[in-house]
Amino acid sequence: MKQHRDVVPLILSMLLLLGIFFFAFLRHNRGIGAWSKSPLDLDIIFAGLYSVWILVEFPVAKKDVNTEGKSTLDFGTCQAYALGQAGTILTALWFPSIWRAPSAVHFLGIFIFIIGILYRLWAIRTLGQFYSHRVRKVEQHQIVDSGPYHIIRHPAYSGMIIAHAGLTLYFFNWVTLGVYLAILVPSIILRIFIEEKMLYEIEGYSDFAKEKKRLFPAIW
Repeated sequence: MKQHRDVVPLILSMLLLLGIFFFAFLRHNRGIGAWSKSPLDLDIIFAGLYSVWILVEFPVAKKDVNTEGKSTLDFGTCQAYALGQAGTILTALWFPSIWRAPSAVHFLGIFIFIIGILYRLWAIRTLGQFYSHRVRKVEQHQIVDSGPYHIIRHPAYSGMIIAHAGLTLYFFNWVTLGVYLAILVPSIILRIFIEEKMLYEIEGYSDFAKEKKRLFPAIW
């Protein structure tokens, strides 16, 4: 049963990738994007960048399948988190944007999106073997205080929030904004609270937490 549960991140990643391909194809065919009449459809390029991001993190999901058989402590937040992520990108691709023509706001959105991804991948690389899409304690779990973890406690989640803020700005429509603010961000916050219940059991984490904010310096 535990092994079955451990394939959830892998399955969700695959389904999201397929969903992005399908919705991007429909968006292009419907011609609803601000860039649909341009020689280069930037909406499709954005969807491609998002797909590459999923593929880059795919090895993490594969690793989670065989992570020492440890039980997970997600309490459903893995699924809620995935729902918020999928809902944000898929509604962005499905609904027409309020931006009716190409403009600088699209490039700003892409810039913020890329910054968020790079920050997240930096965090994942820094955490190394201790990073997982699951909330679980692994053997010899240690506190990492280097890279982005020298600044905040949960930089991978910060990167996720920043990246989807850029996506929401680029494809701006009210449904996507609602999903982002009402599902994705709250699911991340809930997941942090659940994750920290486990992290506070690790020696030294209490002192580490006193010195750093969770997501953004000087904010929270």
